[in-house]
Amino acid sequence: MKKKSLFLCCVLIILTTLGACSSKPENDPNVQSVKTVLNEALTAPNEQLVNAILDPIEKIESGEEVTESAILDSRNELDTLLKDAYEEYFTEYGYEKFTIQTSIPSNYSLYADGAGYQIVVKNVEVTKDKENPNRYSFEATLEYTTDEDETKTVVATGRAEFEDGKIASLDINDDGDLLEKMSSKTIKVEP
Repeated sequence: MKKKSLFLCCVLIILTTLGACSSKPENDPNVQSVKTVLNEALTAPNEQLVNAILDPIEKIESGEEVTESAILDSRNELDTLLKDAYEEYFTEYGYEKFTIQTSIPSNYSLYADGAGYQIVVKNVEVTKDKENPNRYSFEATLEYTTDEDETKTVVATGRAEFEDGKIASLDINDDGDLLEKMSSKTIKVEP
């Protein structure tokens, strides 16, 4: 009986130690960063972001005189919105790539607004790469309502890479052509 008790105690200690040492995805701060960024960037349109981008353009198109300082103020507002939402999650280069080079937040918001779409992030699954601990893949389930009040679902997939606990790169590789569908409704090409 003594051997059984000792054996059970050892098994419990081993299981408890293994459980405490294993990293659950919910506890991984990188997973949470990817989820937060995707929820913010893909929930669209973001009216503040759209207004900050379009206000100067609309003023110019309406014939209103737009001063250089008004354009600068608008640019500063846009910079502040993007920095407040994303800067803490990214490396300097990663932030620039995400917000300026690929313009993921701006593109989804502008095209959703222009096409009359509403996008809501329903779920984000993030998986850590087994061979590269700084690489994660993700699947974001998006529910969108079209300009014709049809509700559809699409899964956006992509990858994120981390450097020193911050996102160095976050790319959406496939969104089921959602961005393309919205842009085709937004951008009218005259024959």
